[in-house]
Amino acid sequence: MRCLLLHGIGGSPFETAPLAEALAAAGFEAHAPALPGHGGTEEAYLASSFALWRDFAHTEYGRLSESGPVLLAGYSLGGILALDVAQAAARGKLPPPAGLLALATPLFFHKYFPFFAVDWRFFALPLWARLQPVLRVPERDPASRAVAPWQGHEQICCLRHFAEVERALPAIRRGLPLIRAPLCIVQLRNDTSCRPYNAFYLARHCGSLSTHLHLLRVRGPHGGHLPMTHRESRQRVAELAVAFAREVAGATKACTFAPQRL
Repeated sequence: MRCLLLHGIGGSPFETAPLAEALAAAGFEAHAPALPGHGGTEEAYLASSFALWRDFAHTEYGRLSESGPVLLAGYSLGGILALDVAQAAARGKLPPPAGLLALATPLFFHKYFPFFAVDWRFFALPLWARLQPVLRVPERDPASRAVAPWQGHEQICCLRHFAEVERALPAIRRGLPLIRAPLCIVQLRNDTSCRPYNAFYLARHCGSLSTHLHLLRVRGPHGGHLPMTHRESRQRVAELAVAFAREVAGATKACTFAPQRL
């Protein structure tokens, strides 16, 4: 079975590499491409858009699906894209995925009840994205880098990108009941970029007949939005991904080879 792993906004395939390596070691064919504008220059990243990322995810998934069912996995922005692809499949535009693995996938950037926000600017994100489309942010501190390694456009926060994603989220939330593929949700409890509320919301509203929800606890205060590379959680997350892949691969084979009554 093939697996498509989509990384997060401003990041790179480095984020999904631990999962790709674990899945490959378990005998699966893992694909972890870079989204348009990522892994290159700052100019290319800023010129990219949610529309480009969405089109890329649909095209890449469609290409891999030509050889059979695909496990669709995504982290953060990649999780949002994976949900969008799964909904397109539910509408008959793409083949259905074998399963859906959502890692730290935000469906809300902010809410008033329960009250949370990725950043105070996100309460007026469309306005801030117009006034200050790109923010320059400090480098991560050494302690965070040691606990949860990450590679990407570290000192850029493109509010325009986040505003584009936020505009897409209501339609994605409305389409969750369409998804029937088995679902596995993985999240760290101390993630302040994607609050655990998002994981519960996804589990509650998704139409999947089989849903696994894993909220993992880590001791340290750093790296809460990086469950795949965090030194306290990366092995467990990789194990969960492999177990889920084996589960859906087994179900796919059972469906393929089950005797049919005529």
